[in-house]
Amino acid sequence: MIWTRDDGRMLAYASGNFGKALVFSGADLTILFLLSDVLNLGATTAGWLMLAALCGDLIFDLLAARLTIRLRHVGKGYRWMVAVAATPCAIAFALLYAMPLLGARQLWMLAMALLIFRGAYAIIDVPHNALMAQVTSDSSARGRVSGYRLLFSTASALIVATLLTPLVQDAGNTRSFDRLALTGAATGAVFALTMILCAWTCGGEPSGGAARTARQSARQDGIDIPFRDPMVGALALLALLTGFAAPAFGRSLLYIGSYVVRRPDLVATLLLAVTIGQFAGVILWTAMTRHFSKSALLAMGHGVSIIGLAGFAACLSWPPALAICGAVIGVGLASMFMLPWGLLADAVDVVEWRHGRRFETGLFAFYLVVVKASGAAFSSLTGWTLGLMGYVPGQAQTAAVQAGMLGLGLGVPVLGSLCAILLMRRFDLGHARHARLLAALARREARNQSGADPVSGLKRGLEKSSGAGTTLAGGLALSAQARQSMSRSMAAPAAVRS
Repeated sequence: MIWTRDDGRMLAYASGNFGKALVFSGADLTILFLLSDVLNLGATTAGWLMLAALCGDLIFDLLAARLTIRLRHVGKGYRWMVAVAATPCAIAFALLYAMPLLGARQLWMLAMALLIFRGAYAIIDVPHNALMAQVTSDSSARGRVSGYRLLFSTASALIVATLLTPLVQDAGNTRSFDRLALTGAATGAVFALTMILCAWTCGGEPSGGAARTARQSARQDGIDIPFRDPMVGALALLALLTGFAAPAFGRSLLYIGSYVVRRPDLVATLLLAVTIGQFAGVILWTAMTRHFSKSALLAMGHGVSIIGLAGFAACLSWPPALAICGAVIGVGLASMFMLPWGLLADAVDVVEWRHGRRFETGLFAFYLVVVKASGAAFSSLTGWTLGLMGYVPGQAQTAAVQAGMLGLGLGVPVLGSLCAILLMRRFDLGHARHARLLAALARREARNQSGADPVSGLKRGLEKSSGAGTTLAGGLALSAQARQSMSRSMAAPAAVRS
């Protein structure tokens, strides 16, 4: 394999996921436990607080998208936003973990700190994720850059599993709030440095199709995405499954390890096993992206996760085997956290082909809104469910509470994976079809720039057609007249079915 300048840009871009995962995944795994067991909030109250974060995410990502688009119109691109917003976000994260030391236990103070962090993070997350569509335009390369992203995220998860999570557990037992605050400050500093270096090193002019997408998105970007497009609906469902079901196992491990297996010391080991499995999964799925479509690999990953979850449920009474099951789950999770971003970048091209406008920031922001909101919804559901069942922090739990923990941590991800496998059967945009789509888009842009009629054959056909039928994940059924017009215009009609 020949290393190119674009490969260097992809790796530099992906390094930002180390910092992002360090703060967001760290908070995602520990914040509910911190609220309920460290700050002694009731589980139901903590659930309502996470619901406030959900509502905040719905607003923050959209505002961040609007801000990103407006700044791009005045020459401030994605990289500029990432670099400028890094330090404020780091301070917000540090404040969140300093709340116990500061004695800020009032509900409104905790809610404010959580919302400030989520808002500051959105200003970095939206432009950094949207930048992926410009780093490379090749479908196979997008699979690789998705793997690079997860590689850095998994390295960060290793730190979360071995340092941050045990520290939050220890703070609940020993009330060592000073170390918790110091760790939050150090983590925030590493995050800020990582994001600034990422923005600085992934620069340079993109080449080929990536250069075209950069030009197009800067002129046409918007958040008024076509919600009725079936591809957008499919992305929403994929985002829901990715945010709500896929991380449910990791978010529930603190409770399952502490109260079901009754081995709190085993939680760090299980998180480490999942992380090791993710490392192996990154290598496996990234290598396979050259030969299989991202949708097929994602379905495979969900199948692997189901096997691991079933094994975990069967081995609850045999703790030594749980680490092996956790590693298998990690292999499956690698595909779930890695491949949807590549599918999303390809979907931006499909939507551009259909609607003649590149909704780059808007689609990434929309996907992020659904992912983060559904993740916060799961945290809220966890708090409410445990509260209704009678969960008491630090005490032996009833059989009903233990069953609820297992249902949330094992049942939800299994059901989500089964739904995702069915959904992936409808995503049929492989590497070859995507390449034809890019060629068609380039030809259309060339005609527009040369002064030809800017309305493509596809658009003419749609205007003449009597209507369009839809399939779940993006198939667009045109009238016979529209199909004939489109096929005369260019040779890539098959590429838009997925």
